[in-house]
Amino acid sequence: MPPVLEVPVFSAAAAKVAVEHGATRLEVNRAGSYAAGGLTPTLAEVEAIADAVPVPLRIMIRPRRPQVEQADFLYTDDEFQQMRRELAAFVASGLLQHDRGDGFVFGILKENSTGRLGVDIERNRELVQAARPYACAFHRAFDLVLGDAAAADKRHAESALAAIRECGFSGVLTAGGPGSRGALDHAAMLKELVSTAITAGTNAPCLEIIVGGGVRSSNVRTLAAQVLRGSNKARHAVSFHSSCLVDSAAAILLGAEGEGVSGEEVEQIGRTLASV
Repeated sequence: MPPVLEVPVFSAAAAKVAVEHGATRLEVNRAGSYAAGGLTPTLAEVEAIADAVPVPLRIMIRPRRPQVEQADFLYTDDEFQQMRRELAAFVASGLLQHDRGDGFVFGILKENSTGRLGVDIERNRELVQAARPYACAFHRAFDLVLGDAAAADKRHAESALAAIRECGFSGVLTAGGPGSRGALDHAAMLKELVSTAITAGTNAPCLEIIVGGGVRSSNVRTLAAQVLRGSNKARHAVSFHSSCLVDSAAAILLGAEGEGVSGEEVEQIGRTLASV
């Protein structure tokens, strides 16, 4: 089996295109929130997608856009309670299917005394428990935890993954490092994360490493080769996440406002992953 190809979508139309062309999981976000990195969708938006596709859904739980004056994924008590309410509403809605593999994606950070960002274990664990029986993946907030020195700081990365596991997450979405550099630039760290997830999973369920951040048909073969390196265990621990957006000119013609999915891009990535 090829690795999972997860595509973030912002409408039922985009979800349909993604699945018809080979996406094997969808991350569901509020319409119009791509520029913000994805925000919590409405129940109506999830309902429209849940009724239209057979693949697993991962619902984004993110209460607001990034704020310039502070690091992202640091939430107030009011924002945390909003996340709790939104997650509880989805769990109670009957829209999600555990057997299909539906779940959630979110991430809450905290700042330590030195100003370094870390995983807020208590609040993340509370949301993971509230989401049961649905799986939860930690958002790309993880890249901020890794920090600018991530490529040279293996022990810190191992500690960060241990915190994710302690919260009860089943996976983590990551580019392997922060900033505008994509997953291909952080391939060495991603390989370390996969190795750590496999090793730690010998006595517990293996964390899924969801590789995302600039994943495109033009680079996914190289990226997969570097991250997987021919390991069968790695193939079972790694998924790939790509927006597969239509280009800007096509988006204007389609009225997609930059959030339309390119079926051709989905197909190309899917074919490549099936062949690595």
